[in-house]
Amino acid sequence: MFGTGRIDPRFDAIYRLESSAASTYHGLTMSLNKRLSDEFELLASYTFSKVIDDASDFDEQPQNPYNLRAERGLSRQDIRNRFVVSSLFDLPVGEDENNPGTSQNEPDLIGRLFGHIEAAPIFTFSGGRPVNALTGIDEERSRAYPLASRPLGFGRNTFQTSPFVDMDLRIVKYIPYGGKRRLDFVAEAFNLLNHPNVTAINAFYGSELTPLRSFGTATNFGARRQLRFSIDFEF
Repeated sequence: MFGTGRIDPRFDAIYRLESSAASTYHGLTMSLNKRLSDEFELLASYTFSKVIDDASDFDEQPQNPYNLRAERGLSRQDIRNRFVVSSLFDLPVGEDENNPGTSQNEPDLIGRLFGHIEAAPIFTFSGGRPVNALTGIDEERSRAYPLASRPLGFGRNTFQTSPFVDMDLRIVKYIPYGGKRRLDFVAEAFNLLNHPNVTAINAFYGSELTPLRSFGTATNFGARRQLRFSIDFEF
């Protein structure tokens, strides 16, 4: 009834779900670790990697079910470059009360205001993630959903989001009360630089040779700068 080109000509649309997929990961990681000494600690790491697969999640459909090899490309989880550096240190302010050339009261005042302050920054940079560009229309009339038709000249996951940049910072001013007891005044900042991190873009190119104006525009962003303050008592 529906032609001999189908798997079973008695049926119009046949949906076949299978758990088979192939994925390959290659990566190189380098790290530098400066252990805590002299009130300073540093950890830096860099990863160069590549992930290739033919299906990244359950919501993907092949453009041509008879040619799964054509689906092999960059994975949605592919992040080519990722650099992270974090540190923990005490501010060297107001701790040396025997500094020559200062009055007797000045070190005490500075020590009370700026002593016992800990800072813990963490900086993250990573490359963009691959995006599968689609026409937004069922060009092959396969009735597959989600839509799987790609624009001419586009392979699977050949588009990409912008890089991810994030800077977090935690500062603690503590007042010791003897032994392990101390009162903490905490200030935390997330995305301190307020960098607009794009997490999703419009992947619909359109069915013409010229892309739609909305193609590639950001549709979702990561969290904006957030500040949080708290008071803790440790005992």
